[in-house]
Amino acid sequence: MEGNLYRGAIFKGTWSAIFGLIHNQACRGTGRPKGRDRLKHYEIGRLIARIAVTGALTSGVAVAAVSGPAYAAGTTRYVGASAGSDTSCASPGYTTVQAAVNAASPGDTVFLCGTTAYKEQVIITKSITLTGDKGATIAAPSTWVASADPLPPQFASDNLLQPQALVLAWGKGVHVTISGLTIAGPLPGNGGCAEEEFGILVIDGASAQITHDAVTNIADANTSLYGCQYGIGIGIGHEHWPTPGFASNPVVDFTGSATISHTTVSGYQKDGIDVDGPGTYAQVRDNTVTATGPTSLLGRSIAPNGIEVARGAFAQIQGNTVSGNQYTDPTEPNDATGILLFGGCGDPLVTHVTVADNKVVNNDVGIYLGNFGPDPSCTASTDTRTGDVVTRNQISDSAVTHTSGPPDCAYQAGVQDQAGNHDVIDFNHISGAGYLNHPTCTTAQPYTTFRIDTTGAIDPIVFFNL
Repeated sequence: MEGNLYRGAIFKGTWSAIFGLIHNQACRGTGRPKGRDRLKHYEIGRLIARIAVTGALTSGVAVAAVSGPAYAAGTTRYVGASAGSDTSCASPGYTTVQAAVNAASPGDTVFLCGTTAYKEQVIITKSITLTGDKGATIAAPSTWVASADPLPPQFASDNLLQPQALVLAWGKGVHVTISGLTIAGPLPGNGGCAEEEFGILVIDGASAQITHDAVTNIADANTSLYGCQYGIGIGIGHEHWPTPGFASNPVVDFTGSATISHTTVSGYQKDGIDVDGPGTYAQVRDNTVTATGPTSLLGRSIAPNGIEVARGAFAQIQGNTVSGNQYTDPTEPNDATGILLFGGCGDPLVTHVTVADNKVVNNDVGIYLGNFGPDPSCTASTDTRTGDVVTRNQISDSAVTHTSGPPDCAYQAGVQDQAGNHDVIDFNHISGAGYLNHPTCTTAQPYTTFRIDTTGAIDPIVFFNL
């Protein structure tokens, strides 16, 4: 059954400064979180944010270590069905991606030849480019075989659960480019919900440029486990990490940074793109993130999120198309979310984030803002100004697909600011029968729907929404 839904946010600027300019002054289951894991004037804030994020990512590249190469830096290593002279796809040098990665020097390119999937885990701890022929694929094996290459030392020192991540980049100063590849599940899992499954995972100080890729079907191969809270297409950073059996979930602060662009993420179990934890940064722009929709088995089993920014992370979410995050179990009033910002409840807030110019279609909640106070029960908004901005998005839902109750009623909203402080919601276009204002749940109509719902938020600033 569906567990807790995390709520999160993106785009660092200084809203207090922007707000001052406007007035000419000097100055993230269980769906809707019940607390737990769940002008031109705007151009100024967007520019500040873009500079902040770009600077952070650029600095990550600038400090990337470049050691003495085995060949000249910039060598291309070819991976194919048989090993030859490593001169081209006609005579590749390696038969596994991991072997080519291990042989590569910083600055090299590992090129995947052909369209036959390479069924392996790939761990990257050096600054390289991973690319290949059109249709080149890294896919999950039917039985998981972990790479022999090491994970971050903290996995051993803190006895952390080893993830099933198809491509995992880690290490301070490591910058990886992943371009033009397909990363495909499903993953075999371990037979239970105490698991972590990812398509691409960037942690422990690494940074990545993920562009023109397809990340698909990052879900468990066992459909009876579709209600388990894992299955993330692309994960950047992670504040918490479980121990085996989920005996505990300690703070590890695995930071990461990334630019994710022109990439398709689809068929995920829990999250399409997840940016998590303090010190983690991402630009998420011009991607297509598509869940399986309300009538699929996943849609009836779990409330997914398209793009999530959580627990102190910072990101820019712009120009994406996010759709199909819908949940339809009639016994549970949980809701899925297109773009979700979540902080607080004992974790860091997600503040000064802008979600702009996205097309958000057919999601239970189009865009969700939730920054709660420090109480782990998550019952009230934070007293700290969060200043998240939702602007110029096209948000629509063609129908009410989410029904349950009463007494616990299903919920749909174009924008929900459930817990925030001086968040801004403006210049959005919200449409469709799924977001008509229907605030009362009845037996005949067992749901509530809203265009914009700011119940619980502190001093939200809402104007010029159509």
